[in-house]
Amino acid sequence: MFLLVAAAVPVGRTQDTLIGVAPFDAARPSFTIGLWVGGNLLLGLLIPVSLVLTKLAYGAAPGSLFSVAGRFRWAVFARAAVVVVPLWIVYALVLQPFLGTGAPRWTALHLALCVVAVVTVPLQSAGEEFLFRGLVFRAVGARFARPLVAFVVAATITAVEFGLIHGASDGWGTAYYVAMGVCFAVLAERTGGLEIPVLLHATNNMVLLVPVLLAGQLSSVSTPSGPILLVPILLVVIVTTLMWRTTPRLTKLSADEVAAAA
Repeated sequence: MFLLVAAAVPVGRTQDTLIGVAPFDAARPSFTIGLWVGGNLLLGLLIPVSLVLTKLAYGAAPGSLFSVAGRFRWAVFARAAVVVVPLWIVYALVLQPFLGTGAPRWTALHLALCVVAVVTVPLQSAGEEFLFRGLVFRAVGARFARPLVAFVVAATITAVEFGLIHGASDGWGTAYYVAMGVCFAVLAERTGGLEIPVLLHATNNMVLLVPVLLAGQLSSVSTPSGPILLVPILLVVIVTTLMWRTTPRLTKLSADEVAAAA
C-alpha cells in the first residue's frame, strides 16, 4: 500500500506532463489531474496484488477473496445498487449546499474528468476494499480461533487503519472513515463477499467527487470536517442495517446460478 502511494507522485507528475498541465509540486502540494488519475490506477492495482498474496500467503484460491462463491457476484452488486445509488445521489444533492463546492462548469475538460472518474474511481475503491476488507481482514482474523473474536478484532484494526491512511485533518474526518470501515467490514462478513462494500465505497466517492470535478476544484479537494460528517455516518449505518436485513434476498442465487452450481 505504502509503495503504491509513494509511486503516485512520480506517476502523477509524468501524467501531468503528458497532458500538458502544471505537474505536482511537493513544495506547493495540490491535487493535480495526473496525481489523481495515477493514484486511482495505482490503488486499483491492489486488486491483483491482494489476489496474488492470498494465494502465496494462505494457499487459498484467489477467488475466495471476492466472496464465498469464489467470484465477484454481479447479481448481488446489482441488487444492492438499485437501492444504494439513488439514495446516495439524493444524499449528495442535499449535502452540496453545505460543502460550498461551487457552480458546475459544463466544459469539455470537466465532463472528460467525470468520465475518467467513472472509470478510475471504482478501481480505486475496489482496490482499497480488497486490501482492507479482503487481505488484511483475513490476515488478522486468521489469528483467532473464535469467529466472533476474529471478526471484532479484524473489523476494528482494518477500520482504524482505513481511517488513518486517509489522513483526515481532524477527529471528525477520522471518525467518518473509521465508521465507514466498520460498516464495510460488517457488510463483507454478513453478505460473504466484497460486492456491497465496493459498491458503497465507489458510490460514495463518485457522487461526492463529480460536483467537485464539474466545479473545477479538484486541486483543493478534501474531506469535509465538523459535525456535518454525522450525516454520512448516520446514512452508512442506516444502509448497513438495511443491507443486513435484506441479505437473504440480495445474495439469493438465480435459476441460472443454481444450475451452474449443480
